[in-house]
Amino acid sequence: MIYKKYSFQSEAQAVALIDALGENNNTVVKLGFLQIGDADEETPPTFSDKYSVDVLWRGLEVDENENPIFPDGWKEFELNGLSKYKHNFYGLTFEE
Repeated sequence: MIYKKYSFQSEAQAVALIDALGENNNTVVKLGFLQIGDADEETPPTFSDKYSVDVLWRGLEVDENENPIFPDGWKEFELNGLSKYKHNFYGLTFEE
């Protein structure tokens, strides 16, 4: 199992890639537009303009070096440098 985080330009873009996965054993959690700024009595919260998704990949094929082969179109939206996140899969920690 491999746990990855992704950030898309829009919800429609994320949904298109999710739908293209078809029936599989992967778990996709649509997190939406994450809150990035705190709110107080005078200021509403601010939200990211990116649509976030977490994926728990299972049963991916591997290349000759034993590296997982992710479905087409996903790599460019992978998040790096963001380890603290509100969502986690039970018992798994996101690792960059």
